[in-house]
Amino acid sequence: MGIADRSYMRGRRPVGDRLSATAWTLGVLVAVFILGLIGEAAHVDLLGWSQLSEAQPRPWQFLSYALVHAGFWHLLGNGLILWWTGDIVERTYGRRTYWMVLAVGTLLGAAVWWFSGLGGTERSGWLVGASAGVYALMLVALLDKLDHQITLLLFFFLPVTLRVSWLLLITAAITTCGWVFSELPSRHSWTGWHAVWTSGIAHSAHLGGLLTGWFAFRYLNRTNLSVQDAQEEMAPPPPTAPEPDVVRYDDEETAAVAPLTRQQARAELDLLLDKISARGFGSLSEADKRRLEDLSARLR
Repeated sequence: MGIADRSYMRGRRPVGDRLSATAWTLGVLVAVFILGLIGEAAHVDLLGWSQLSEAQPRPWQFLSYALVHAGFWHLLGNGLILWWTGDIVERTYGRRTYWMVLAVGTLLGAAVWWFSGLGGTERSGWLVGASAGVYALMLVALLDKLDHQITLLLFFFLPVTLRVSWLLLITAAITTCGWVFSELPSRHSWTGWHAVWTSGIAHSAHLGGLLTGWFAFRYLNRTNLSVQDAQEEMAPPPPTAPEPDVVRYDDEETAAVAPLTRQQARAELDLLLDKISARGFGSLSEADKRRLEDLSARLR
């Protein structure tokens, strides 16, 4: 099988893997939202168990709160960012990394939100929404694309083009300012520090997600090691070409390198293609990419 025959080089997923982890996540979020609508129509609280309670938190609520959203626009905003950046993380680093970043971002977002309210006068709030996990995925997906230009629909209808670096800086600034000047003083009765404005946005959870994304990106790109990498390192080495023949000319030895056979070239190409399938095209080094092109050309 040549490189052009591989499903991911044609832009399509294998038949047995049509739904990505990102699509599964979005499907679950939409299903839970519909379940909430059914509960409201029937006057039955179907999702109260999942919302993270500030006063009496349950262990599972530190993850389950991300399933519930406060309304359609809340779900739409998180869903659009998740669809855009989650797929990038999944294709670049693999499905397992996607789930880990999403889960840890959700957990840390909940923890930062809960601890931000410690000592407050009224601990009666609830936390819902997948924003923390989505923010974590967004940073992992975009921190290596800071110079890229993107076009966003501001308020879902006004196109605005800006660099990724500016988008992330604005997001971090809004999150930090909202936490310091709105959320923290609103949840506490401090005499020397009052809320400049009030809102129901959990900026602290967003901050936890951003921190998760930052550290996850640094870890993934510093070590370049994941479970899949470890499995590849433990795998047997690829087949090597036979030792080159040595030809003698007037007491000098010249190594004549034997060319790869078609079978050996195909085996080496398959190893590179399997690496792309497991962790995405971005995992290849420049040398790997050149070798991929050379081997593919030989087998045409």
